[in-house]
Amino acid sequence: MTVQRLADAIRRPSVMRRHERSSWPARFTNVFPRRTLLRHQDVANRHSALESQRQWGNENMSIRFKALLAGIAAASTSMAAAAQDAKGPLYLLVPNVTTARFAQFDIPNITAALKEKAPETKLVVLNANDDMQQQVSQADAALSSGAAGIILVAVDPLRSASILAKADADNVPVVTYAHDPGQGPVAYHVSVPFSDIGEAQAKYLVEHLPEHRPVRLAYMLGDPKFAFYGEQMKGFDKHVEPLVKNGTIKIVCRADALLYQAANAQKNMEQCLTQTNNEVDGVVVMNDDTGGGVIAALTGQDLVGKVMLYGGYDATLEGVQRVLAGWQEADMSPPYKAMANAAVELVLAAAKGEKPREGLVNGTWDNKFTKGGVPARLEPNVFISKDNVQKTVVDAGLYTKQQLCSGIAEKSDFCTK
Repeated sequence: MTVQRLADAIRRPSVMRRHERSSWPARFTNVFPRRTLLRHQDVANRHSALESQRQWGNENMSIRFKALLAGIAAASTSMAAAAQDAKGPLYLLVPNVTTARFAQFDIPNITAALKEKAPETKLVVLNANDDMQQQVSQADAALSSGAAGIILVAVDPLRSASILAKADADNVPVVTYAHDPGQGPVAYHVSVPFSDIGEAQAKYLVEHLPEHRPVRLAYMLGDPKFAFYGEQMKGFDKHVEPLVKNGTIKIVCRADALLYQAANAQKNMEQCLTQTNNEVDGVVVMNDDTGGGVIAALTGQDLVGKVMLYGGYDATLEGVQRVLAGWQEADMSPPYKAMANAAVELVLAAAKGEKPREGLVNGTWDNKFTKGGVPARLEPNVFISKDNVQKTVVDAGLYTKQQLCSGIAEKSDFCTK
């Protein structure tokens, strides 16, 4: 029933009662034409009382009518909010929670974004503990449980094709997030332009090299099976390779850390220090977790603060503190909240068979499967130096100054101002 029809239904009895009551004086006059003045006064009093009752009744009816309309409006608002919800639960599959960003930023921000955009939709978060087969089993369980959509951060994108194929067969959309989409049907991908990361890291390194020549650098990198490894190094080499060729920089060690794990990076750096007899001026790292592994190796040789870290990504608490303490030249991070909001918007739209709002998709990502590339939302990276920590970290809500100004950063300029 429409609001107007409800209004008519409520008002109609009130109108009829007003018509009937307005005829009371005429009826009394016709029936009692010769009553005394006192009787007429009594009739008048009775009419006045009835009129007061009528007015109160109309006001009361108006109040009830307004309350009903308010209820209808509230119900309409609730229905509009419910329209944003998916028909089943959404699943967030993460490779691990030992990589700081997943537990600190990605999971909380995606959870908050879904609560805001579709409060009645349940989110199930599953951690694969860096086990690809476990993640495949988790995806199977999600599909069997009636998942409306999946946000996937693959343990190993090169082995995620079976997840994508099964989800596609069940008409369950998959939005890949942060890690490569993998070779299979993907609805959307949410990430950052990784070549930009490499370029920004390389430019900053070139501007902050030690004065002596050659500068001896160790490359303690990540896992080459991730496509963004190549994209990041492409941007990095664009600015550093010319300096390698002209002798300004000498690469003394190069190693990859499987799954970007800190323990693997530490082992690689320990071997590098042994091979070079500790003759290293700086270390290039791809993210903050591998940077932490390198710091552990440098600590064992009393080289922390003497051998500079270049690169870094994810803006872990320890990474930003290293920047403040002067152990690491700079850091970078994705805009976590923006990525989370985009992923939730895209998976909800895909789950309901709708197109995302105009402008949300702003690029493509080549996953070697989807013709023309996977429709993607690429968010700009955030560059962090000791000079802009307040704006890029504290004001952005990543950490408070109190959190930053502990441990190794306690005596930094930022913390003692």
